[in-house]
Amino acid sequence: MCCFFVPTAEAAVLVASAFVLGKTGRVFAQNAAFHCRRLSFLLFGGSLLLAIEHLWHGELIFSPPFITAMKSAEDTEVMIHEIATVGVAMAVLVTAAYAVFAAAEKKISVSLGVPVSSNSGI
Repeated sequence: MCCFFVPTAEAAVLVASAFVLGKTGRVFAQNAAFHCRRLSFLLFGGSLLLAIEHLWHGELIFSPPFITAMKSAEDTEVMIHEIATVGVAMAVLVTAAYAVFAAAEKKISVSLGVPVSSNSGI
């Protein structure tokens, strides 16, 4: 129903973190901001696709309450349970997959002697 809320919220926090980290002049903070931005793109993209899918199936509507599960208390309980289980699991899985990707990228770039991704890419 609304499982995409959790990855969207995580992406919003990452964008704010990247903004704050990017303002500092330290190299470590700039690299962390770069990774925050890249992960937020993954999370926002997946959330957008899930929102379109939920809209397609009629779970999201353009009139209040905007979420069909909020029309009754029983459906709202199911929605909150789905957000707490499926939404959190999706956000954790995407973040873990990105961490593995970033670690592999760094290891490969060090072994090849090329610089790791720079801030100019994204």
